[in-house]
Amino acid sequence: MLTSLVRLASSRRALGTVVAAACVPVTLATGLAAAQVAGSWTEFQGGPAKTGVAAEGPDPGYRRAWSTAVEPSGPGNRFGLSAPVIAGDVAVAVGADAVIGLDVGSGEQTFAVDRAAGPSAPAASASLGDRTAIVYTEGWGEGPPPEPGAEEAPSPSASPPAAVGSDEVVAESRLAAFDLESQESLWPPVPLDGVSRTGVTVDGGSAFVGVNGGTVISVDLADGRVDWRRELDAMLVTPLAVTDATVLVGLQGDTDTQPVIVALDAGTGEERWRHEPSARSSVVSAVSADRGTAFAIFAGLSETSVVALDLADGAERWSRRVNSTFDVIAPPVVGAESVFVTDLIGHTRAFDATSGEQRWDFAQNAPVFRSVPVLVGAHLLVPTLEGELGAIDAETGELVWRLPADGAPLRSLAPAGEVLVATRGGVRSGVDALEHDPDAVLVREASPTTLAVGRMVGAIAIAAIPLLVLVLLLGRMLAARMGPAFPGDEAPGTEDEPVVDPWETDAEDPTS
Repeated sequence: MLTSLVRLASSRRALGTVVAAACVPVTLATGLAAAQVAGSWTEFQGGPAKTGVAAEGPDPGYRRAWSTAVEPSGPGNRFGLSAPVIAGDVAVAVGADAVIGLDVGSGEQTFAVDRAAGPSAPAASASLGDRTAIVYTEGWGEGPPPEPGAEEAPSPSASPPAAVGSDEVVAESRLAAFDLESQESLWPPVPLDGVSRTGVTVDGGSAFVGVNGGTVISVDLADGRVDWRRELDAMLVTPLAVTDATVLVGLQGDTDTQPVIVALDAGTGEERWRHEPSARSSVVSAVSADRGTAFAIFAGLSETSVVALDLADGAERWSRRVNSTFDVIAPPVVGAESVFVTDLIGHTRAFDATSGEQRWDFAQNAPVFRSVPVLVGAHLLVPTLEGELGAIDAETGELVWRLPADGAPLRSLAPAGEVLVATRGGVRSGVDALEHDPDAVLVREASPTTLAVGRMVGAIAIAAIPLLVLVLLLGRMLAARMGPAFPGDEAPGTEDEPVVDPWETDAEDPTS
């Protein structure tokens, strides 16, 4: 179904749009860096390691705590909000032309900071002494992607940044930051080498961001000074992961090159290693990392695989084929024991994080696009394009609760204490918060792909009994009506010859 969307990405720009859309905003890594707001979902996938895990949060099932409508913005009013991040008691989301803040408890909008119109890439929250900084990117460079079905206009010549809300959306791409409380700019925006869709990753007092052309930039959060730039000369549209002083970058392939994962030194930008898949691929997901291992998904038309790489040197620890189609581009979710991979049609697989052996799978059979599953406590939460939310037991792989689809796309979730904050698209564009519903009825539903042998045999037996009885009755009726099928099949005693009873002791032995 949605596999065809990815196959349409034949050009480098189209591929970047599709991959970036699929990797839209969710993970709380253990041991957050000092520059982050402790205990919060401070950036895409929670923290710099991008594991997609929150140790605590509300249990399923859920009910809506509040809902705040936010109209799409940008050219043609067709661009929605990024994945939310949490800074204290404020949920922050990036729209095409503004960064907005919402009170986590009530959903009331508390601020809107104008930005030069650009991709709705996730922001990041960071602590700077007694201040909390919101760091974000802005600007579309040569302009946004054309509307679906429209011919792409020729690239415009260089021009000054456009005013917010202007129809001429040509603006320099930059990294900017403001104070959460006052919304005042913290330092002059930092020019980037091109438009950025990666969102911002914060670790150790630095902000890391990538641009489409393949440049990775490290900026000092204290004053906005650029510490280093590294040009990798390939398409870069997925979020960066940072852990153990290493920046992990997924570079996309094209018709001539393979996608690769590159590891950079977080302090200097020097390349440490790079990994290229063994099978022909075109797309690599965002990278997730935990306990000295980097996890990613390579997808191609003939094979899709999840790989585990040694963080020290990039050596492959294991690789497992996920599917035979080009349809998994969301990043893995990395729990304490399992790595969870969900494809575009909502089929989730859990692999042992150490060995790579598959532990279970669950087919939700609902499209998962522009969203990323998250692990909250003991449950993997999978939002869908149709507005459905499935809660899967991370240990058993059974579905325990399901929010019915309502047609409004449900984007990525951000755990925020007693609620889950999620952005919505479509007719209900905006931000929702879900809380635990004590009256919700939980279930234990096995995947449709699971073969329950005992239940299947029992069902077959029950169905076969009336059929067997019917066959026997019909057989007797037909035998009585039609007589013997062939000459000589008459019943004993119907011929003139006497019947020899072999059990009679004085009967003549016919064989003698």
